[in-house]
Amino acid sequence: MKPIVVTENIICTLGEGPMWSAHHGKIFWVDIFEGTVHGLHIQTGETESWAMGARASVVVEDADYNLLVVCQNSNKKLNPLTGKIVELSTFEEGLPNNRPNDGKLDPKGRLWFGTTDHLEQNISGSIYMLDNEGRLHKKLTDFGNPNTFAWSPDGTIFYLADSVKQTMWAFDFSLETGGISNRREFFSLAGTDIIPDGSAVDAEGYLWNAQWNGWRIVRYAPDGSVDRIIEMPVSCPTSCAFGENDLDILYVTSARKGQTEAQLAGQPDAGKLFKIDAKIPGVAVGSTPSH
Repeated sequence: MKPIVVTENIICTLGEGPMWSAHHGKIFWVDIFEGTVHGLHIQTGETESWAMGARASVVVEDADYNLLVVCQNSNKKLNPLTGKIVELSTFEEGLPNNRPNDGKLDPKGRLWFGTTDHLEQNISGSIYMLDNEGRLHKKLTDFGNPNTFAWSPDGTIFYLADSVKQTMWAFDFSLETGGISNRREFFSLAGTDIIPDGSAVDAEGYLWNAQWNGWRIVRYAPDGSVDRIIEMPVSCPTSCAFGENDLDILYVTSARKGQTEAQLAGQPDAGKLFKIDAKIPGVAVGSTPSH
């Protein structure tokens, strides 16, 4: 399971949110600090990039194969064929220092995302769900830096981390309503320098978590125990997603943010996109309705 660099030409300050599109045959991801969406065609190796005009943190696909991008204070639709960008809705307009950080679609195609203080000074983040009718619901408050947004294969367990608290939680999840309950600790890295970041769930119900400052991806069993550790050549992997035809290739984003020149000298691939032959398929991600 050796990580392989797949984008020599794209180096992100804060790469995040990888998302596989079978329709486009591409992995899409974002550079939050640069406000850019990137796309890699896995067969040709060709890349494209789109400037969103604001910090962009989450990218998912709608039913028409457009990209829904969660940006600072607004949701935007990007047509990856034409490059056309349309603003759909706004949120947290009264919190100019807040930005989204991570998010995913739940099994019913509802968009979940979390916000954080970009200046890293206040605990001002919240958890939101955008339902299939385009209505925004605030689900949780008082988050430092929300991460992960992942579901068990049967959709009954929701995983969510707060990187500030270095803790990953599990919740009971209602597929019908999107309700969450019975919050409990799944694992904690408190007391270490390692921070739980973005995750993906495989078909066996194990959670693969990218760990900031950890130089690693960790696969956790459904009971929260460590199943395996995959060493990374960069200190700050940020998130992961399963892709390609059999959904058995794990794509991993990474960051250069906060690293000194000396630190970066020891990890020249920081900020690049990687792939790992997981040999275990992931869970397919749905699409939002068209808006």
